[in-house]
Amino acid sequence: MKLFGFWSRIDEEDRMRAVKITGIIAGLFTMFTLLSIVSYLFTWKADQSLFASPVGDISMDVRNLCGKMGFRWSDFLVRHCFGLGSFALIVILFAVSVRLLAGRWHYSMLRTFLLTVTGTFGASLILALVSSPFGLSNAFGGGLGGQCGESVVAWLRSLFGDVFTPLLLIALVVFWLFLASNRFTRWFNGLWKPKVKDSGEVPEAEDDEPEEKSGKKETEIHKVTVQESVTGLRPAPVPAPKPVVRAGKESDTGAAPVDSELEIVKGEELSTKVDHDLQRIDVRKELPLYRMPSLELLDEYSSQRHEVSDEELYRNNNKIRATLANYKIQVNDVQAIVGQTVTLYKVYPAPGVKISEIKKLQEDIGMYLHAKGVRVVTLTDSVGIEVANDCPSVVPMRAVLNNKAFSGSKAELPVAIGYTIQQSVKVFDLADAPHLLVAGATKQGKSVGLNAIVTSLLYAKHPSELKLVFIDPKMVEFSSYSSLLHHYLAVLPSNDEKEELENAIVKKADKAEKILRSLCIEMDQRYELLSKARVPNIKLYNEKYQNRHLLPTDGHHFLPYIVTVIDEYADLTMSVGGSGDSKNTARSITTSIIRLAQKGRAAGIHVILATQRPSADVITGLIKTNFPTRIAFRVVSRIDSSVILDSTGAEKLIGKGDMLYYAGVEMERVQCAYISPDEIHALTGYIASQSGYQKSYNTPYYLPEVLDSSDEGSGGSVDMNNLDERFEEAARLVVQTQRGSTSDLQRRLGMGYAKAGRVMDQLESAGIVGHQEGSKPRQVLVTDLEELESIIASLRKM
Repeated sequence: MKLFGFWSRIDEEDRMRAVKITGIIAGLFTMFTLLSIVSYLFTWKADQSLFASPVGDISMDVRNLCGKMGFRWSDFLVRHCFGLGSFALIVILFAVSVRLLAGRWHYSMLRTFLLTVTGTFGASLILALVSSPFGLSNAFGGGLGGQCGESVVAWLRSLFGDVFTPLLLIALVVFWLFLASNRFTRWFNGLWKPKVKDSGEVPEAEDDEPEEKSGKKETEIHKVTVQESVTGLRPAPVPAPKPVVRAGKESDTGAAPVDSELEIVKGEELSTKVDHDLQRIDVRKELPLYRMPSLELLDEYSSQRHEVSDEELYRNNNKIRATLANYKIQVNDVQAIVGQTVTLYKVYPAPGVKISEIKKLQEDIGMYLHAKGVRVVTLTDSVGIEVANDCPSVVPMRAVLNNKAFSGSKAELPVAIGYTIQQSVKVFDLADAPHLLVAGATKQGKSVGLNAIVTSLLYAKHPSELKLVFIDPKMVEFSSYSSLLHHYLAVLPSNDEKEELENAIVKKADKAEKILRSLCIEMDQRYELLSKARVPNIKLYNEKYQNRHLLPTDGHHFLPYIVTVIDEYADLTMSVGGSGDSKNTARSITTSIIRLAQKGRAAGIHVILATQRPSADVITGLIKTNFPTRIAFRVVSRIDSSVILDSTGAEKLIGKGDMLYYAGVEMERVQCAYISPDEIHALTGYIASQSGYQKSYNTPYYLPEVLDSSDEGSGGSVDMNNLDERFEEAARLVVQTQRGSTSDLQRRLGMGYAKAGRVMDQLESAGIVGHQEGSKPRQVLVTDLEELESIIASLRKM
């Protein structure tokens, strides 16, 4: 265990250097073995006198290319062990050296080792078997198979006799080839299959009758080529045709003129047998040129990463032991697990010591260590004492995203939040969370934590699979994400693109109330689709849609995940001293959030709620019930910690991203990954610089429109004499799909919101669609395209 601990403390560069040096040594040993064995085959008799001399005698002349050591080593392998089969050992030595030097080997090292060792032993037995008939039992001093092979073969002959022993060895060789070579297996299996003879090409017909000569040839031999395209059918033999006259001439039988050559091509036979399914729908093809962002956009922060010195670890260890000894608490052992900002000292108390006695000394231990934020926690096998490091390190966002825990995650919405005190990257699935509550005092890392969550999602999901809604009353936290309007953002429809861009990040309470109500409508519409598809959640719905089991003509479409990030929730719901409208707005915001938290999971809608005022009037019992996953940054009091986590501990954190992650089972201390505003700007700039959706998908992801009472009945009259230029195209789309939806016109025809609404009003005035009924699609009154064409023709005459 000490050896592995020493190896883990070695720097990565030093560790790589040690591996390369070991590879060079292995390569030199491989070359030494090869040269010594090859040289031994020619000089073994001349060097036999070496055994009579002392080991250290340097006066003896040795002909082996590798000297005395090479002769003794090759003599051991060839004469005493495996004979010429020793060459197989060079394979495993070569594989080890290549693996160490190049860092990879095309085959499994275990498989290479087993096949080489068994092949070496098998070759020794075969060579020993053939040595006796040819009088080579003393070749190279021990026979072709070495003394080991000779002894085993002699033993087998005594057991099975001279006749069955060769058969047994041949069977062993065949068994070894089965394990070593797939090509041999296929060849061996092919020996027992009947060979199918091909009829070959159709022979040319020969003319047995003499040619008629009148200055030139009037008849010639003709070919008929029959090409069969049906798989599994062999071409039928074609009889030789009788001589015919060239085109324009009569045949000998007086028939009508025929062509000189005829090529018959038969097409594929139609079959009703289904041998493959329809191709799965790939929603990422909506953005065929989109490239996921590279980790090179993020910084390494190598200058802000510090190692904890051994002197600091031993100092804290002695102080912990001394403090516990003062209170007559015996300790068997202490183990230090070094983290980026906090080190965990695992104390193993002696038998009979109560854990509560150690936990009572939390304040005393902190005072003796001269450290803030000392926490005493109960572990499965020990008592943990968390002590802040003298020089904390930054955990780069690049490092946690580069870890296999994130890159190899199978989660639907993987989030890499930071580095745990147990020295592992913390990754959780937001889809299983299913909603997240983030709270903490000001300037303790809450905003950085939200950016880390969003960055994880941007690196994990394609724009076609994820949409984000940002609500930011502070107006400055999420402004960089507004450039993702045409890729990742979900917004409410607006009159023009400029207004959409301004409202991409929701900054006002009334706008937040409206978009949250729109999300509730979206959630209800998704539940209707899930009910029609007879599936319980969005994951199964999307799989069913991509496998073409749900038809777009029935209103089905791919449902991306929607993650709503709400910062400063307390500011949104603050209504003390406000007007009646502000109170109604705050009440509506809270109601919408509760609805989304209660039902949003199955529909793929998830909420991240953040606040810097974790008081009981903000984080109510209803909020806590529907947000089982919580992250607490440092707070000022034990009461605030209890409000967030239902437990104390957050008041002992050291700040700067130090947090407690709670998922309803146990609490885990994590150092949040750091991502700077410059990194966020570089990331969003890279995504925004790429082309948006194709022609029919060049608009943002629109949420359902929410109509206020003041907007009802405000529409003006429609001038049917001034129809929009895309009126006919929109009318045909509506009739074909039997859906009178403004969002369909926006997404499928690339219309803006105002233009799509104007065209829909014209369709209503023309009697093609019915009146608007809330957020539901309008009823289509025209059933087929023939009836539509008559309506369009009458409109043209007006």
